[in-house]
Order: sequence, then C-alpha cells, then structure tokens
Amino acid sequence: MSVRIVVVGHSAVTCLGSDMDTTWGNLVAGRSGIKRHESLSSESFLRDVAGRVEDVGPGTAGEEPAVAKLESGYLHFALRAARAALEDAGLTNRRAEIDPHRVAVSVGSAFGGQDLLESEMERSRRRKSLSMSPYLIPALIINQAAGQIAQHLGFYGPSIAPANACASGGHAIASAAMFLRAGEADLALAGGSESAFTPAIVNGFATMKALASQKPGDRAFEDPSKASRPFSGDRNGFVMAEGAGMLLLATEAEAKRLGLEIQAELVGWGSNTDGHHLTMPCRERIAHGLKTVLQRAGIAPESIDYYNAHGTSTPVNDRTETEVLHDVFGAHARNLPISSIKGAVGHALGAASAIEAAVCVRALREQILPPTINFQVDAELDLDYIPDQARPTPIEYALSASFGFGGTNNALILKRGDR
Repeated sequence: MSVRIVVVGHSAVTCLGSDMDTTWGNLVAGRSGIKRHESLSSESFLRDVAGRVEDVGPGTAGEEPAVAKLESGYLHFALRAARAALEDAGLTNRRAEIDPHRVAVSVGSAFGGQDLLESEMERSRRRKSLSMSPYLIPALIINQAAGQIAQHLGFYGPSIAPANACASGGHAIASAAMFLRAGEADLALAGGSESAFTPAIVNGFATMKALASQKPGDRAFEDPSKASRPFSGDRNGFVMAEGAGMLLLATEAEAKRLGLEIQAELVGWGSNTDGHHLTMPCRERIAHGLKTVLQRAGIAPESIDYYNAHGTSTPVNDRTETEVLHDVFGAHARNLPISSIKGAVGHALGAASAIEAAVCVRALREQILPPTINFQVDAELDLDYIPDQARPTPIEYALSASFGFGGTNNALILKRGDR
C-alpha cells in the first residue's frame, strides 16, 4: 500500500499580499497586484509594468533579518513563505516534537539570485573595481533557498533545488512527495521562490516578445492592472512577477502523530519533457503528461472539478493549453471550470506553480474557485475560464499544471482534505 501524502500547511508571498490570507482575499475579490513601478525605469528596462512584492525583501520593513546580508529577493521570499507554512500547520512552537533529520526541504527557482548579481556588477562598475561582495555566490546559487530554510529553521533531511524554468515550484513539490513516499522523510517544506527583476532578464523576455506590450490604444496602457489577461482575445504576453509559494507536506502517519489538520491530499504528481522547442509548448507531449498523471493517481478525467491553468496570457500558450484540455478531458472539458490566477498576480516564473498549488489548497478548503480576471472572449477558446468573478463550487479534486521553457512540464492533483 502506497504512503498517503497530505498537505498540512500552505503559504504564499505575492504582489497581492505578503501572506496567504491577504493574497487569497484579494484574489477572490478579483483584484490585481500588477502596476507600474518607478524602480523599472525606462533608462534600464523595456517594461515597467510588473507584479512586484513591495513589503518583503532586502531593504524593506518586512526584510528577513536572518538573511539580511544576502541581498537577494528570492531568499527572503522563500524563508518568509517557509516560516508561514510552518505557522499555518501550527508547528512553529512544537519543534521539539519533530525529528529535524526527517524533514526535507525542496525549493525551486528559475533564476536564483540574479538580482544581487546585477547590483554587484553595477557597484563594480561604479567603483572601477573587479571585487564583488563575499555574499554574492552564496546568494546567487539556486539551492541556497533550501539551504537557508534548513539552516535557520533547523531541518537536516534531504534537500533539493529544482531549476525547471516556470515549472520549478511544481517539480519541487513532486520531488518532496517522492522523498516522503520513499521513506526518506516524514515532513517536507516544498515550493518555489523568484525575484528576477534585472535589465537583462526583463529585456530578454521583452525582446523575444514574451512580455505584454505597452502600446497606446491597448486597454492596459492607461490601466496597467489589465495587462495580464489569460485566455482573452486581446492577450499579448505575460506580465513578469515575483514571490514565493510553499506547501508543508507530511506522510499521513506523521500528520496523525502530530495531530495536524489535513488541509488537502496530494494524490498525484508527474512530469515529462516536450523534446520539441526552446520555448514553444508541445500539445501532444503536454496532453500525454496530464493523462499519465491522471492514470497514476487513479483519477478519471471527469472527476477533476477544477483545473488551475498555466495560463500565461501569451497567444500560443493559452491556445495550446485549451487544445490540450480538449484532448485530455474530452466532453468533460466543456464542464470543467478553469482559471489562471496570473491575471491577478502575474507570472512569477519559478515560483508560479508553487503559488498556484497553494491557491489550489485554499480553494479546496474554502470551496471557492478563483477567477481569471481581465477576461474578454476569444472565439477560438471555448471553455469555462471562470471570467472575472470567483465562483463558490463544490470541488473534490483540483489539477494544477505548469509548463516551462525547454519543454519541461509538471502537474499536481490535489484532493479536498479530511472533513
């Protein structure tokens, strides 16, 4: 009999709020956290519209003092989200009851500490010196988020740092679940974190025409909160964002030993690779991956009550994802509620799928589906995208999917927690 993997805590740090409750409240209210930012000046950046976290991170009032010397946003977001997930589970003051050698940490990121690298390069140019901060390398490498969580929270089990582009957080959650099922850990902090607002990265995405345009006449030109519009007829690119999402996973036995609430069950996970293109998604391979995850979980397609979409707001992704849903769900696709929260929080790259997993946990608990905001009908996209308003709906199973550059795909299936 396979080990049952459950969620006992969840958290998020997003442009909609520095905690899960605030993020969720704004999300179901249909609000957007996307706006123009003076810090993204036209002298250095091709886009100034973004989903930035303004009250957490280096130099803010919400700075994580434990990593203050490591001036990289993704480390601050990750540690904040990890602490919050533990608190959500009610374990903050129960550390003596946990074997720290049986707690895994799995945190992914697409870019790691690129923000500190950029600031150090700029300081080097100003000083006309080749020297760099001694904290640059420790803050730059992607596995440091998991390392800092382990160091400051005192966990010594397996540690891993998936770097799978925009699917990184989902891969981290799946990897943590595998540690638990293999008997290598009893608890696992798993998720993703990202803060990659450097000129090279923003301008690189903009130059390849992946980011939403900012042209006069576009409805987002005067109101940037409308820039991200997944599945809409006038979508023209994603809006870059930052943040973190975290789940605290446990074996069922450990959750019961500690008397923890089972908020949701992770009943299925899986990944595959397109082997197709640098950046373009592959309909056939994504569909095969989703079908495989459903089969492994023993879940019939028609049992899925909510699909949390990758839904980036790019013309190709949203069309391909809609086609995939027809392929995977058949007739049930017409009845399947689908939404992308990226209309509200933007695309947090390596953290996106972890944030979305946390949102799925909250949706299962609250029995409310978050909306796809800024929606306008596209005649070619014919499914139920939960336009603009949250929807109270009985849901037992939620599927969250994410796809990344390089053809890396991930899917998680979550079940409503014990009642």
